[in-house]
Amino acid sequence: MRITPVALPLALLAVLASTGCQQIPYAPLPAPPTGIRYEPGANSAGIARMSEAELLRQKRLAQEGDKRAALNVYQHLRSVENDDAQARDWLILAADLGHASAQFNLAQIGIYEHDSASALYWAQRARASGYPHAADLVRSLENPD
Repeated sequence: MRITPVALPLALLAVLASTGCQQIPYAPLPAPPTGIRYEPGANSAGIARMSEAELLRQKRLAQEGDKRAALNVYQHLRSVENDDAQARDWLILAADLGHASAQFNLAQIGIYEHDSASALYWAQRARASGYPHAADLVRSLENPD
């Protein structure tokens, strides 16, 4: 007997239907250690907001060398508290710790602020960290046409 490509899925469905499907229990994974723990229902203009305790925890983790936590603090300060000056310090910390997208963001900020030396420095760091578009940005900054 030859099984056609259409008959195989139908045969599998028939077997599954006859044996019954068991429910596989869902067990959510715990949040990663630097994952943000948002307060339930706390948001500002539709943006989830960290509690003060969580913000302090993220700052502590960042000061201990966690680049993702530094970026979390930057994003919170910039998007929720609209504190660009303080947020930039955390973006620089994240970049110094090796966060590739933070480095690329600083390169973009350098371009926007007409600071080509800073833009090139951060673009080169982003390229070294493996950021996907950083090599193209470095080329365009090194060879402006």
